[in-house]
Amino acid sequence: MTQSIFATLEAAAARSACDRVELDRFAQHLLALSPYRAARINPFEFADGAGIGSETALDLFVHGAKLGLFDLEWGMICSLCGGITHSVAELDRVAEDTLHCSLCDKDVESVLDDTVEVSFAYAVSGASLDLHSDFTTYQHYYTSSSYPFREEWRQYHERYTVAEIKLEAGQVATMSPSLERGKEYRLICLDTHSGADLLVADNGKSAVAAKTVELSLSNAGFSQDEVQLCAGDAVLTLANQTDQAVWCRVLELNMKDIDKIMAKGPPQFSRRLTGKHLLNNQAFRDSFAMHELAPDLKLKLRSLTLIFTDLKGSTALYDREGDLAAYRLVQDHFSALKQAVRTHSGAVIKTMGDAVMAAFPSGRDGTAAAIAMMVAMRGLADGRRSNDVGLKVGLHAGPALAINAGQSLDYFGQTVNIAARVQGLADAGEICLTSALNDNDEVPALLSQSGFIGRPELARLKGVSTEEQIFRYRPAT
Repeated sequence: MTQSIFATLEAAAARSACDRVELDRFAQHLLALSPYRAARINPFEFADGAGIGSETALDLFVHGAKLGLFDLEWGMICSLCGGITHSVAELDRVAEDTLHCSLCDKDVESVLDDTVEVSFAYAVSGASLDLHSDFTTYQHYYTSSSYPFREEWRQYHERYTVAEIKLEAGQVATMSPSLERGKEYRLICLDTHSGADLLVADNGKSAVAAKTVELSLSNAGFSQDEVQLCAGDAVLTLANQTDQAVWCRVLELNMKDIDKIMAKGPPQFSRRLTGKHLLNNQAFRDSFAMHELAPDLKLKLRSLTLIFTDLKGSTALYDREGDLAAYRLVQDHFSALKQAVRTHSGAVIKTMGDAVMAAFPSGRDGTAAAIAMMVAMRGLADGRRSNDVGLKVGLHAGPALAINAGQSLDYFGQTVNIAARVQGLADAGEICLTSALNDNDEVPALLSQSGFIGRPELARLKGVSTEEQIFRYRPAT
């Protein structure tokens, strides 16, 4: 079995820029994972543990998934509690506008940047995964590994769980929580990400309150979202109608302690593979058939960095140097640009004549790619008569919609329009970008370190009602 795993990984490595040392480290770390950790792998966390580059690890996971070694999972993450509200194997099924977190009992906006997190599953040979062996494993499995307050919530559950029960598929059993007047309780099941409020009434003051309640649990959740119970010892009869074992718990909602956890500020997730990052990974776009997606697919992104390029002087080049020489230079230019995009965590969305549209998960990545493009073009021009052929680059960042364009996943919206217009302002050898990027201190610093000098200007862009502040960067020499 191990031999076949290595063979598959070697095939994956052959499709990516991975050397033998990195491949061996990847394989050794993979085989050392516990069943629990192998069931939901954060590729960036894995890369740190294996001691290899994060993008190299991601490419291996993507190609490995294409070859059947890994299962790719799109998880919908609650930005408040870090819980995985549900997970799906197909991109089509994440296109909901909002997600309802049954544990928090709140709606969360669904965007590829924040709430969609991608992981990879690897079935450890000969090992079984028992999620119900202990609560730490159970809770961690159903919570994003990049969520910062997992340990705080585990301790909260330990303090405030008043009853719990494990049910096999199809089993019916009872649990007996002791409920106090004036307190709030919630029945939860992480296996199905389900919850139901238990409302405690003063004895004899509510005609609908009861001491005994029957509930069923399906894959869609509990049969009731809200139950009124009398104070004191209650009896909950639960019927597990799912096809899996589940763990149900009655949890006291202590808002004082919950506020203490959340007082640390909005959760800042550690590095993880978001849906946005994967859609802008070249290996993923090359390996998976986008045309198989639902024709009306629309996925929201809160912030996407886009590059548009064009090659100035290419038409005159054909007249001056002939078709063959000009064609070679244009193709060399495409190869150099695609390599710069891939190296800096981006993906080429499409080419249009001599132009390229590329997307990146961050402004820093996009800017670094633009600089690498310019360096590569200077190298192509050295020693040739084509020095007057130059690259023009424009960048912008903002919200966008990912849509099914028939044969590929494309981006749509005003952010795309502005990025294309900004490229049109650039001259050969220039990088033009908007304040949406330049306001990020990392971007101008990166350009300055690479020998570019920038100046601001106001420009009127076609299709944009107000003037846009543009920053035009030229090489210092």
